[in-house]
Amino acid sequence: MPRLTDVLAAAGVFGGPLPVTPPAGRFARPVVPEDVARRLAALSPATRAWVRDPLGRTAPLPVPGRPRLLTLPAADGVLVPARQVDERSCGPAVLGLLGLAGDPRGALGLVRRPDGTATAFAALQRELHLRATRTAWRLPTWPGALGTPPWGAARVARYGRVRYTHRVVGGRAARDVLAAALTAAARGVPVPLYTGGDLARGAATAVPRHVVLLTAVRDGLATLYEPSSGRLHAVPVRALAAPDGRARRGPDGEVLRRALGGWPHVVWALLPHDARG
Repeated sequence: MPRLTDVLAAAGVFGGPLPVTPPAGRFARPVVPEDVARRLAALSPATRAWVRDPLGRTAPLPVPGRPRLLTLPAADGVLVPARQVDERSCGPAVLGLLGLAGDPRGALGLVRRPDGTATAFAALQRELHLRATRTAWRLPTWPGALGTPPWGAARVARYGRVRYTHRVVGGRAARDVLAAALTAAARGVPVPLYTGGDLARGAATAVPRHVVLLTAVRDGLATLYEPSSGRLHAVPVRALAAPDGRARRGPDGEVLRRALGGWPHVVWALLPHDARG
């Protein structure tokens, strides 16, 4: 069954040349400013580790089929899952963690909020949702219930000095867009991915329906943050890289679908390009 993104790609909509991927190592890990490092010394080891690595990329890889909870630090030691705040906030949750991963000062500010990290993360999601929808060029037919459109998310997305653009994953270019996303993540730059279905159940399921974050690629596995569950999933790169679904049958396909929030396809990608000054 064709996907709506294949139709868009065939019509030349939301396509174009792929951006230049930031070089390996240049933006992989943000530098912690000296004043932030001094403030970190007064915090618990777990909180210090989170501020330096909110996406858990320095931890061991999750096991495929056995996702690991991604948590926010809490003063009382209780694990707080890093989840989206409501049904429409998958995009802002992804954008929030993406921004915090590239901004140790912002991450420190979040953990020092007196109302707690869970409340602060929820407020950040609401703020990012407003920013993305206010600044976006929105199609007249885009349903508000579907959350943040890719073009709005691309304008708001930040990872340190890295900025993002968006490309539809469809048609002949689908494999190249997915390869660009995997290359960027392998070089240390996370990539937001929109997921969805196909036209078999109507256009409402074929448009972008959910957002996940490709956080890392190594050892033949891609790690994805899925915000509705607040978990990190590991999936074989071969499954994520296949745009036509042939590599998504069997165990790989089930692992991938769970990592994509229950949807079978990646339909859009926010691709990084070189940093601005």
